[in-house]
Formats: sequence, C-alpha cells, structure tokens
Amino acid sequence: MPARALRRANLVCMITQADRAAERRRLKLEDVQRQLKEGSLTIRKMTREERKRYPPVPVKARRNGR
Repeated sequence: MPARALRRANLVCMITQADRAAERRRLKLEDVQRQLKEGSLTIRKMTREERKRYPPVPVKARRNGR
C-alpha cells in the first residue's frame, strides 16, 4: 500500500480525546443504570444538613484562547 493511502487510512481510524471521554462517560452512565436496575445502587435527596456541609461547587469558566 502506498504511504499516502496508509496516512488516509490512519486518519479515518483516529479517535479524538473528546470521543474517548464521551465513550467513557457513556459506559459509566450505563453502569449506573445497571446498578439502579439491580438495586445495588440507590440515589436519594440530600438532607438540609448535608447541603450545608457540602454546598454546590461553582463551575469554572472555560478558557477558549490558545
């Protein structure tokens, strides 16, 4: 196979970091759904005491400049 064709074939197979992160997130969400269905995981509301102890963390602004 010529070098140019190999380079094109490699470009098609390359996966970006964002794609990998999205796939990991999808797998984690599937795992959570499976655990909920099995009953090995429960999700409950936080109590008022827990809300005081663990307040929401502010979201950091993204930097878009490179």
